[in-house]
Amino acid sequence: MPVRIQANHFSAASQVYRVDQNGLTPALRGLAQNVARIAASAVPALVDNSGGAAADGMLDAIAAFTPAALGTNDAAQKAALEAGFATAVDALKEIVAQCNQLHAKVPALGGMLVDNLSGTAADGTIGAVTTSYSGVAASMTSAAGANAVLTNIRNRIAQLGYAVDTLSVACGITPLIDNSGGLDSTSLVVADVSTSTGAAASGADSSAANAIVKATNATLVMGSVAAAIKELATKLNACRSSTGGTALVIAA
Repeated sequence: MPVRIQANHFSAASQVYRVDQNGLTPALRGLAQNVARIAASAVPALVDNSGGAAADGMLDAIAAFTPAALGTNDAAQKAALEAGFATAVDALKEIVAQCNQLHAKVPALGGMLVDNLSGTAADGTIGAVTTSYSGVAASMTSAAGANAVLTNIRNRIAQLGYAVDTLSVACGITPLIDNSGGLDSTSLVVADVSTSTGAAASGADSSAANAIVKATNATLVMGSVAAAIKELATKLNACRSSTGGTALVIAA
């Protein structure tokens, strides 16, 4: 139900300090958010082909890869997982670009995000994040190397989650709950993520020097990365309206 502001609406102190939507602060805040959503409608929607699970407003935990010894052709191939990491980095570039487009219309961030991520230039479409891996017994991914890459991806997700939440609040959208496990950062500089996992592992045992990543575990973990990307994209799209929004504060 819209708030109707009359010429003498705040003539009494009781009205000024009301805590419901008719109070001065809630009304002005609601008006600002309403204007923000309408301004954000000028930004094209981000096309999300990440393939992550349906968004529910929460960045779920992104667990580390489990170090393991080689079984029977069950390791994630080094080249395949590194290529999967690259698809995640490309997706994050799209999130950065969309944040900047929204910030240009709704300047809620401290400034434009600085995108130092490598990968393909943003084009408004998030490509599929590779989440399915087949088992091999040669050229296997090092668990230690894979977790080093994953840590950086998880941290970028948390950093961009902060930016997305800031824009969401400005547009009157419920912010994300971040359980990703990444380091939350308010920095505007989005550092690059190297997708190299280092030398291939032997899989002789599950020690730090030899442990591999099982293909089934790689599929599970990268699925959680894709889900996080979908959450970010969904929230950014919620900040805009294809119809330009509906006024929630009305002069009366």
